[in-house]
Amino acid sequence: MSNSTAQSSSRKACRVLTLLMLTLLAACRMPVATNGEGVVYGEKAGQVYSSGYVFDIQEDFHETFWPVPAPGHSFRRWTKICRDQPGACEVQLDERLWGVDETIPLVSRYRPYYSGPLKLLDYDAFIGPGQKTLSVPLSSIEIEGLALNSTPRYFMATTDMRVIIPALKVGNELQFYSPKADYSVRDLVMFVSATDSAGTIASASFSFGLANRVSGKNLKPYQKNSPWAEVLAACASANDPFQLCSLETLPFLGSVSAEPDIDQILQRTTVTHFWMGDRFKQVLAALPPDMLKMFRGTTAIVIGSSIRPAFYTSATGAIYLDPQDLWLTPAERETIDWEPDYRSEFGSTLKFISAELYVSGNTSAWRPSYLYEEGQSRTFDDIIWPIANLLIHELTHANDAMPPALLSDVLPNETVLEATYRLERLSPSLQLLNTYPLRSALLYDLGSVLFFGAPVTTVFQNLSAITLGLEFEQDDASALYAYASPFEDTAMLVEEVLTHYYFGLDRVSSFLDVPRSDNPDCSEYTVQWGRINRVATPAIRERARLVLTGILDEADVSRYLDGVPSPGAVKRGLGLCDSLLLLPNKNRLSPGQFIAPPELARQHAMRARTHKEMRDRRNFGRTRISKRR
Repeated sequence: MSNSTAQSSSRKACRVLTLLMLTLLAACRMPVATNGEGVVYGEKAGQVYSSGYVFDIQEDFHETFWPVPAPGHSFRRWTKICRDQPGACEVQLDERLWGVDETIPLVSRYRPYYSGPLKLLDYDAFIGPGQKTLSVPLSSIEIEGLALNSTPRYFMATTDMRVIIPALKVGNELQFYSPKADYSVRDLVMFVSATDSAGTIASASFSFGLANRVSGKNLKPYQKNSPWAEVLAACASANDPFQLCSLETLPFLGSVSAEPDIDQILQRTTVTHFWMGDRFKQVLAALPPDMLKMFRGTTAIVIGSSIRPAFYTSATGAIYLDPQDLWLTPAERETIDWEPDYRSEFGSTLKFISAELYVSGNTSAWRPSYLYEEGQSRTFDDIIWPIANLLIHELTHANDAMPPALLSDVLPNETVLEATYRLERLSPSLQLLNTYPLRSALLYDLGSVLFFGAPVTTVFQNLSAITLGLEFEQDDASALYAYASPFEDTAMLVEEVLTHYYFGLDRVSSFLDVPRSDNPDCSEYTVQWGRINRVATPAIRERARLVLTGILDEADVSRYLDGVPSPGAVKRGLGLCDSLLLLPNKNRLSPGQFIAPPELARQHAMRARTHKEMRDRRNFGRTRISKRR
């Protein structure tokens, strides 16, 4: 046989033959390559192979490969050897191919921004002897969105995906053995890879709850030349621990500047529509310059058409703003997702209504967005007070999670989640809870009903507005919303003080009788108990002093507190609007519009539920691993 004939025969022997799911590979070397974030799992060997691994094949080889996207990613397709396979790829070599000098890559491609339907909802993990093994009872795993007859593959991994451990099924448990000593098994997080109910191969870990509110693929940096432009969208939309950015990638704004200016804040702003960034820029320019320091505790500002309501999460360190608070024109309003926001029926059978609102003199300070008819326009003056008040509240949460005084203690290789957990005991809200705790068990139980949907007991069904007001008066909360959590307690104290300091607005807290008519007007909401500027009450003032000191990083916060007028009573026995008219008049030219008290209550419930969900999802991973008793 001639040399050319032999070479031709060798080349033919190296061809890849595919029959159904069986692939015959003529190769000595098979390098693994991935495009996007993910790895390849060899099911027979039980091994994970990252990009760059090379199979040096010198004996019979038979393996089935499964594409494993990183959590929050999905599988696109195989290329090269497995390009015709929609899912698992079976590769087989026999001795006829040994010694052939050929390289054929095993290439898998992945795409980012996967948001479901596959979800890992819950699991329990237990540390085994020697701190080297984790066990997960199969009965503890809750998965949603799995395709019928799909077999999930389970993995434990460090959040940087440098260590990935496949599960070994032993009886009714999954076991994960960690051979290395340079990390703790407590640093491992479980994720699942499977075909979802839409037919997509994807991976999911536990979620921070952001995917349904904001998608990174729809976000754009407001400033295209921002030094953070390339990372803003991904960092701010990180929906599981594997997607979180380090503080080296996106640091706290206060780590870059002790006094952030408008341009530095806009460099951290990402939006779905550029008018949102334009309007936010106008808002920043209209705020008192001294207020901008409150942005120190944030990593990003996200404004998106589907965000509702506004919130903060220490998973990412960003605040998320609802553009309903920013639009001025009908064209701007049309870009917003107007799906009905959360509407609470919590407490609908009660005999009282809690109403908390800001007033300018003797009228409501602003007209909420939802009271404008479709096609109407607003002026900038219509939005500046409500958006400023909202910013004070959300930025308080940010500076509570990461107080300015502690910014020098964060590490660049940490995530926001890790840094805030490590320093959590020093947060103003926990100092408030330990130093000046609220005392009323009745009001904490009522908070569970009003804000989180706990069952309405006979006690609350029989509770009157006056009885509730007297109970509230005996404790030291500035607002009923404080009984949602210590974090809301802190935010409401700071919000009331700074909203008056910067804008001269006063907050009214009241408890009203439920009207008998189906469509009551303001006069039918009879005030049974009400106070204005309650935060100026001596005991409450000291609680506010404590948290303001930590939130603002100022030893003396008297200038903020001293401007709040003495607390006063709202006239009992009159309708709410009639009672407000008896307050001093500031002759405001464009008074706000009456806001129905049930709507105010629903807004507080919506905000409380969202904040609680963000905290609960953030806390999820920290309680998964425990020792077996």
